[in-house]
Amino acid sequence: MHLLDWFIKRKIPKDIENYSYKVMHITDTPDMTFGFLETIIRLVSPDMIVHTGDFVDNYKLELSRKDIDIYERRIQSLLRVLRSNNKKHIVMCLGNHDDEEIVMKYLEEDEVLCRNKTMKVKDIRLSMAHLYQACSKEADICLFGHSYDQVTEFGKRILLNGLDGVYVIDAHSKDIAMISYPKDTDDYRQRKFKIGL
Repeated sequence: MHLLDWFIKRKIPKDIENYSYKVMHITDTPDMTFGFLETIIRLVSPDMIVHTGDFVDNYKLELSRKDIDIYERRIQSLLRVLRSNNKKHIVMCLGNHDDEEIVMKYLEEDEVLCRNKTMKVKDIRLSMAHLYQACSKEADICLFGHSYDQVTEFGKRILLNGLDGVYVIDAHSKDIAMISYPKDTDDYRQRKFKIGL
């Protein structure tokens, strides 16, 4: 086992091994997290991955299109990471910094791209969107990202903001575990990383 695998494996809650159908939720992923995500996907072996938008979050296409070529290359890298464990289903919800045309160009036939989606997954009804306001109030669990706004209006539904960490949900028992993102992830999301010395 590589040192990185060992370090990341220590962050994964043990109960995840007993989950019968694993849904992994990620969101707002700067490209510096792709190696981490690849390791988590390999170690957790999810059955389904839901990405709730801003796929390459350190390139803010809503603010500037000048890095569109870099974004396109990073989308290809992210899709390779998400596909690294062949048995999973992939659902991707567009965020405000995503380019639908570019993402569609690289998706495979059985991969889903949407603005928001509600679907039955085993014993739970999942709603997923980039913004929590677009999640269905009919869902058991709402998956979203975009901002750290406090959300209180959804009653008894479980709200999982993927900015807090990588969530893994057992679609039978509704058990939920969280794995923290690498330490500087928020700095990259907000483009606060340092360049140079």
